[in-house]
Amino acid sequence: MVCGAGLHGTALAYYLTLGGHRDVTVVEREGVGAGASGKGGGFLARDWGSGPTAALYEASFGLHAQLANDLGLASYRTLPVLSVTPGKRSRATVDLCPWIDGDVASSELMDADGGVQVPPRAGRNY
Repeated sequence: MVCGAGLHGTALAYYLTLGGHRDVTVVEREGVGAGASGKGGGFLARDWGSGPTAALYEASFGLHAQLANDLGLASYRTLPVLSVTPGKRSRATVDLCPWIDGDVASSELMDADGGVQVPPRAGRNY
């Protein structure tokens, strides 16, 4: 059983069936790709893991790219990954990440193409 029919849950179910599991059940309260997780919106970053999970993030990142290619998802896109420090905005940071709610004291680019997104519903009818 897979809990959640967002990007990660549906990808997991897909790969389980490719691996020969025919009894995969996905449980979802809202609907496939409903964006119920909030601001996550189908985001994945290759270097968010550390220690024992680092290899899992790297492998997952590659599998998501392969999945998007296999399914022909034109909405799959790479994104820069920022490290954002909360705090009072100054003159130097007034225009920094204006789309973030609240104050941002600083940010720095962590990885120019280390984030990806497949927007919820990805233009498909479910």
